[in-house]
Amino acid sequence: MAYLRLPFCSPYKVIWYLAKQGPGPAEFIHHAYARYVWQMEGWRALPRVALYSIVWPLAFLHLSWKHTSRLGAKVSSVSGKSRRRQVLEQFWVALCYSISPKKYYVFELFRPERFRNAGAYIARYEFKGGLHNLLESRIEHPTRRILNDKAAFFRHCEAHGVFTPPSFLIVHQDGESEPLQPFDGVLPACNLFPKPLRGRGGRGCERWIYRPDGKYVDQTGTELDAAALLERIRNLAKKEDYIVQESLAGHSDLCDLSMNVLTSCRMMSVKNEQGGFEVTHAVFKSSTKPEAIVDNFHKGGIVSRVDIRSGELGPASDAGVGRPCVWYDTHPLTGARIAGRKLPLWQETLDLVRKAHAAFPDRITVGWDVAISERGPVVLEGNVQSGCDMIQRTHDVPAGIGRLAECYAYHVRVALRRDVSMAWKIRKGLAQEPVAQASHQLD
Repeated sequence: MAYLRLPFCSPYKVIWYLAKQGPGPAEFIHHAYARYVWQMEGWRALPRVALYSIVWPLAFLHLSWKHTSRLGAKVSSVSGKSRRRQVLEQFWVALCYSISPKKYYVFELFRPERFRNAGAYIARYEFKGGLHNLLESRIEHPTRRILNDKAAFFRHCEAHGVFTPPSFLIVHQDGESEPLQPFDGVLPACNLFPKPLRGRGGRGCERWIYRPDGKYVDQTGTELDAAALLERIRNLAKKEDYIVQESLAGHSDLCDLSMNVLTSCRMMSVKNEQGGFEVTHAVFKSSTKPEAIVDNFHKGGIVSRVDIRSGELGPASDAGVGRPCVWYDTHPLTGARIAGRKLPLWQETLDLVRKAHAAFPDRITVGWDVAISERGPVVLEGNVQSGCDMIQRTHDVPAGIGRLAECYAYHVRVALRRDVSMAWKIRKGLAQEPVAQASHQLD
């Protein structure tokens, strides 16, 4: 079953959330996910749910032992909760809300103010591969392909006046180059950032700084002239297509947080009930590795919440699974202030994200990676299947409380009502049965 996987999802969740629905958008999202699982799997779910109901406690005990033995002592010294108390709380939130022992520590549910709202945390799989697909399958002409293709994304944003990193060419696996701008066969004289055309998470990316002598140098000190660098990119592209973009410089006010990379924000926007677009959450990513070329959260980066209205940063943290309860008011390497600092050009950044979402009007939610550069805010990419782990790690209030959940629940409710209406019309002979859509096969 693609939607019910041990050890991430408690099998009991898809039973009692199907039977009951409490008040509030988070409860509705949990209920809709349980309903979606049964809709997609039907009777085939019964044997697996029965098996998982027996096996799941064993999986929980293993994961609880694994994480509590590593993190429990530190959490006990900070929170005052014994390891036994932590395990009991883990069992409760896992049984009732399908929050794994790992996420208990990632979301710091040992903190009383967070534990009280445990039911409002949205699991990664409920959005990614779950309800995102439910909504996707109801879109007639989805822009998903554009968001997943960096060249198409650049062209689309350029046509809609959304600033993205200038893109120069695509190098295909056969060695042929496809210009995205006038190209005479020589790489432009500027900093360059070649990366896989359909890559994610910084995989395969390189950064080359242009020098006045006409050569390019990477973070390891390797020097190449334009011809040699183009040949290198062609060799990289033998396994997958590459796109060559300009490597933009971060805003001067953020240099002491960047560690030589272009720092960015992950910003969640959602289509609201009136068809407009709202920015609901943002986190700011910083690098802690001098040799890094991206600020990816899973490649040694740290993340802090951003106050949507003011652009003010909260304390920063890593993923929370290595060293729990560690939060940085200042950058761990540069000593630069993080907590209480306000991001430059914040209102312009919010305006750009709303404009970007308006260019993809079929999307209900998009997770945008946005950098604040010396040229102003710039959209790096949009993520169709965006989860909320970074948000829920850094924010005291879970994603199931607030405008993101309210708007998302509204759109899911509309989609389910349309399904009921279509089923009634088919039974009455007023409409033909639509072609089955394999939404469960989407990423």
